Amino acid sequence: MDSRTLIELERLPFLERLKSKYSWYLNEVESGYLGGREGVGPVDSKMEYKDLHTDEYNEVLVFGSNSYLGMSNDPYVKQKVCEAVEKYGIGSGGSPAFSGYTTEHKKLELRLAKLAGHEDAVLLPGGYMANLCWVSGLMNKNDVIIYDKNSHASVINAIKMTGVPFYTFDPEDMTTLEPIIDRIKARKPDTQIFATVEGVRSVDGAMIDLSSFVEICKRRNIITILDDAHGLGSVGKTGKGTLEHQGLIGQVDLRMSTCSKSLGAQGAFISGSKELIFLLRNFSYPYIFTSGLAQPTIAAINAALDLLEIEKPNRVQVLHENVTYMQDRLEEIGLKIKRGVSGIIPVYLKDGIAQELNKKLYKRGLFANIMEYPMVPPGLERLRLSIMSTHTKKEMDQAIEIIKDVMKEMGVI
Repeated sequence: MDSRTLIELERLPFLERLKSKYSWYLNEVESGYLGGREGVGPVDSKMEYKDLHTDEYNEVLVFGSNSYLGMSNDPYVKQKVCEAVEKYGIGSGGSPAFSGYTTEHKKLELRLAKLAGHEDAVLLPGGYMANLCWVSGLMNKNDVIIYDKNSHASVINAIKMTGVPFYTFDPEDMTTLEPIIDRIKARKPDTQIFATVEGVRSVDGAMIDLSSFVEICKRRNIITILDDAHGLGSVGKTGKGTLEHQGLIGQVDLRMSTCSKSLGAQGAFISGSKELIFLLRNFSYPYIFTSGLAQPTIAAINAALDLLEIEKPNRVQVLHENVTYMQDRLEEIGLKIKRGVSGIIPVYLKDGIAQELNKKLYKRGLFANIMEYPMVPPGLERLRLSIMSTHTKKEMDQAIEIIKDVMKEMGVI
C-alpha cells in the first residue's frame, strides 16, 4: 500500500477503514505478504524460514536482524543461560516493585549504568516500555519536552499518553534547537524542559552531532535523554555506544538502550543519576506494574557484556569491517546508500517499489527489511540492511549478487 493510499484510508470511518485494510491484507497474503515471516532459530546470519504458501522451510541469508554482534547464538551466552535456569529457574514471579526484584537484577542494573557513566538504572521488558517509562515517570503537563523528529514511535506515543506539551526539532540542524528553547522560556519561564534524541537513527543508521546537542542543553538547563537502542554494542571502540564513540560518557542525564539488539537477548534499561532513577523506580507505572526480567534473560545480558569486555579482536571491530565491506560493494553496483559506522545500511529507493523489491529478494533467499511510510516520509523509501559481525565475506557477496540481480530485473540499476 503506497503512502498516498494509506493517508486516504486513515480519513475513513473505522468500519470502512477496517474493511479496506483487511481486504488489502488478504490480497497481500496471496501475493506474498512478508509481515510476520515464520523463522526457526537459532538467530544467526543464516536461518530457516517458512515458505510463504507451503509448510516447507527454506534457508535464507539474514540481513534484517538487529543481533548485530551475533550474541543470540553464542556458545558462551547459551552456557550461562543454562546455568541460570538450573540455579534460579525461569520467571521473576512479579513486578520489580513487589516480588520480582533480586540481587541479580540490581547487579545488572549497576553494570549497565556504568556503561554510560551513570549511577543507577532500571530494567524493563523492552525498548517500547522503557520509553513509556521515562516519559510518564518524569514528566507531566507542567513540563515541556522537545523531541528529535526521528524519535521512535514509542516516544511519541508516550508523550501523547502523558499529555506533556511538546515541540520537535531536526537533529541534522542543531541551530533549530535554541530558538525552540527561547520560545518555550518566553511563554513559560519557570517550566522544566526535557530534550530527547536518537544516538544511532533506526531508519538509516546515521549518528547526530551529540556534542552540540549536549552543549546547548547543558547551557540552558535542559534535562537530556539519549535513545541509544541501536548504538549500544554497535558503535564505540568497546561497544559502549554513541556516548563512547563521541567521547561523551557521563554527559547526558539519561540513556535508554535495549538488550535485544547487539546484546542478543531481550529487555531494555534506562540509566541516570540516583535521583532520576529513584523517580522511575517509584513513580513510573510501566516499571512498577510490569513483571521483572526473567533470570535466564539477565544471565544472557551479563554474558554478552562479558564477551564485549574480554574478546580480542572484539566483535565491534569485526562488525565495522563488515559494514565497510558491504557499503563498498553496494556502491560498486551503483546503489545510493548512506555510509555510517553502525550496523544499519539504508539503500534508497524510488517511491512505490520497496514491497515488491523485498518480496523478490526473499524469494531469492535474502531476508531484509524495508522502511516505508509511515516509518519514513513519503518518497523516502529504503531497503534497510542490518549487518552482523557473524556475516562471512562469502555471505555478504551472495547478498550483493542477489540484490544486484533483482534490482537489474526491476530496472533500478
